[in-house]
Amino acid sequence: MPELSTCILCGNSSFRVIHKRYEWKYFRCLKCGLISMYPRPDTETLFKSYDDYLPAVPEEIDRWKIMMKPVIKKSAELIELYGRTGKGRVLDIGCGYGFFLNEMKNRGWDVEGIEISPAGRKYAQENLNLHVHGRPIEDLALAANAFDVVTLFYVIEHIGNPLGIIANVKRILKPGGMLLLRWPHSTPIVRILGPLANKLDLYHTPYHLYDFSPETISRLLILRGFSEITTLIAGNTQPSDRLGRLSSNIFGKIGEVLYRISGGNILLPGISKTTLAFKPGH
Repeated sequence: MPELSTCILCGNSSFRVIHKRYEWKYFRCLKCGLISMYPRPDTETLFKSYDDYLPAVPEEIDRWKIMMKPVIKKSAELIELYGRTGKGRVLDIGCGYGFFLNEMKNRGWDVEGIEISPAGRKYAQENLNLHVHGRPIEDLALAANAFDVVTLFYVIEHIGNPLGIIANVKRILKPGGMLLLRWPHSTPIVRILGPLANKLDLYHTPYHLYDFSPETISRLLILRGFSEITTLIAGNTQPSDRLGRLSSNIFGKIGEVLYRISGGNILLPGISKTTLAFKPGH
C-alpha cells in the first residue's frame, strides 16, 4: 500500500479496505475513521472530469438548479441566522453554475465565486452576471481577512489536500467569519448495501477522494483552527430521477426530524450533512 502511508488527520498508519471498485480502494483509518481512496487520479484527470460533471447542456443546467434549490435556500437561511455580520462578502468555492451566489446576491450580499469548470463558470458569468475566478484558491492572490462567509458545496470530498484548502479558507475569512460545508456521508450506506454499492457507485469513484463523517469533518476543522463547529441536517437535494428524489425526500425529512427532536444529537448516517464553523476572533 505505498500510496497511503499515514492518515492526513491523525497520522495513523493502520488501515482496512472497506470498498473496492475496479483498481481503486477505499481505506478506513483504524484510529480516526477517515475514509481515503487510493490510488489517486492525477490533477489533470480530475480537472477534466469537471467538464462532464457540469455540462453546458441547458436541460442539465436546469436539473442542477432544481436539484440544489432546497439546499441553497436552507443554507442561505443558516448563514443569515448564525452569521456574525450583516450582509457582507461571501465566497463560494466550487460555485458551479452560480445558483447559490445568485441567491445570496438577491439577498443583498456581495458575492464572488471560484469554479474551474469552463461550462459552470461561463453560465455564472454570462447568465447571472457573477464574478467567478477560474483557478483554484491556492493559485489566487485573495486578500487575508477579506470575506465574512466562505462556502463549499460538495467540494471537500474532491480535494486532494483538504487541510490545505481549509487553511486557505481560514486565511481569507475575517475574524469571526463563517465557513459552511455541505458534504456527502456515503460510507454507512455503502456498508449496508454491500455488493450493490458497486453498481450504484455512491462514492462516484474515482472522484470522491475522501468520505467524511461528523467526527472526521470536525477533526479536520479543529486541526486548522476553527471553532464552534456544528454539523446538522439542513435540506435535501431533488435529483431528477424519481427513485433518487423519493429517497432523498424520505430520508432527508426523517433526518431533519430526528435532528430536531433530539436537540441536535441524532445525525442520520448516510445522508448529506451541513457543517458550520467559525474563525476565532471578532
